[in-house]
Amino acid sequence: YQRLAGIQQILMGVHQASRPMSDATRGQERAAFIDQFLSQAFPSPFRFGTGDATDVSGTRSGQLDVVVEFPFMPSLPLGGSSGSRLYLAESVAAVVEVKSNVAAQWDQVLDTAAQLAPLRRAFGAQIIMGGPSPTDEKIPLFVAAYTGWHQLSTIEQKLASTKQIHGILVIDAGLFVSSTPFMARKATGPWALWGLVCCLHQATRTLKAASTQPIAYAS
Repeated sequence: YQRLAGIQQILMGVHQASRPMSDATRGQERAAFIDQFLSQAFPSPFRFGTGDATDVSGTRSGQLDVVVEFPFMPSLPLGGSSGSRLYLAESVAAVVEVKSNVAAQWDQVLDTAAQLAPLRRAFGAQIIMGGPSPTDEKIPLFVAAYTGWHQLSTIEQKLASTKQIHGILVIDAGLFVSSTPFMARKATGPWALWGLVCCLHQATRTLKAASTQPIAYAS
């Protein structure tokens, strides 16, 4: 609990320091969420980045804030840089949208969810055959906001209004709620950060990605 409380304070310190620099806020807050929290909480096989995702049909997601990557599939950098990448759908375990204020930026979250929703991950033999199948899976989407709503009931209502978002974390209020596929978790205080960790652990613990075939993207 004390360690989570310390991380919560560090993240909110970044948010406070970034407020006067509006143009740089999004990048700084996203980087802090990755560097100060996600990459420290998860073991080294997992990689966290930003960029677009595409599936075997060519559907594109648009820009994604944080991609939680399975350690089994390749992804492509932009011009050889280590910044924005192009991810194959099967390599994406989950996506986290990082917002300064989820209440003010909810429409942006819904836009991202709508662009991500059509992508399908096809595992095993299905990806070689091509086309949709009963075993295709959607990519889970979570929201991590530095500020926003201050009631669990409000977050529950927002999750209930869309099936495309699987969990919402509000860091300053210490609130987290996930959808039914992710155990309908509720957490308050610093434990809200742990609620997101548990959901991402659930999203990454499958080994289905080990059976993917990246050659299908060239067919």
